[in-house]
Amino acid sequence: MNTAPVNQIYNTGPILTSNSTGVFRFTANGFFSNRTINVYYHIPDGDIKTMPILMSFHGGSRNADDYRDYWINMANNLNFMVFAPEFESGDFSSDEYNLGNIFDDGDNPSSGTYNPIEEWTFSMLDPLFEYVKSEIKGTQETYNGWGHSAGSQFLHRFVMFIPNSKLNIAVCSNAGWYTVPESEINFPYGLNQGQIDTNTLNLAFSKKLYVHLAEDDTNPNSSSLRHNEIVDDQQGLHRRARGRYFYATSEGTANQNQTEFNWIKTDEVPNVSHQGMLMAQDAVKYLYPEN
Repeated sequence: MNTAPVNQIYNTGPILTSNSTGVFRFTANGFFSNRTINVYYHIPDGDIKTMPILMSFHGGSRNADDYRDYWINMANNLNFMVFAPEFESGDFSSDEYNLGNIFDDGDNPSSGTYNPIEEWTFSMLDPLFEYVKSEIKGTQETYNGWGHSAGSQFLHRFVMFIPNSKLNIAVCSNAGWYTVPESEINFPYGLNQGQIDTNTLNLAFSKKLYVHLAEDDTNPNSSSLRHNEIVDDQQGLHRRARGRYFYATSEGTANQNQTEFNWIKTDEVPNVSHQGMLMAQDAVKYLYPEN
């Protein structure tokens, strides 16, 4: 993973202080040095040197400001910071966001188009965390992550492919479809040709990942929901079915591997469909249960 020092570009005055809300622009060194992203943030009043950090990952609408705002009241009440990086569609295609840029073309993977880890979009996250820590002179060792819809796709693949990151708890809400840890199905729906080894997968299974589904997210005709013969036959026709399949198959694979399995399927959120704000309000208890 790229651990080189990061560069920063500011668009306003002082930032990352207690009791502040805003946006800054961030650039990581290396492969992504030509792409500067907006990071929307909220920091409650309190000791920011020790305050927990949450990264919130937007869906396909790329509305990171909303994905910050969902958390503001909860962050104030429970005393954690929230940072929502924005992967704009002009700079990050769905291959580069949803699929993390693991391959040049994730729908057609090959050994020749498999990218080195420093070119994966996931590799921007630990440097962003380190930048935040440096700005606040923080002592935090890890951060938590929440993603909804496309952000949930991004987050669960981040856990699977870079399990040795500084991410602690991941809550993955209402992904449209998944990279399921089964070897018979080609990437991006399964791990065949995915270039992930058993040790990496087993380490991913040891991470704290919550599969977080809405009870009513069952519309097979939902906007932007991917359908084709492979994913429909493998995972089901709607998000709830696909999330259930992902969890059950992951548990079965971990059992076959005789490895630790720390993933949890939460209770499905009643009377909620594909609604990011309502899912965030339920997810908080898994991210900060002791607060």
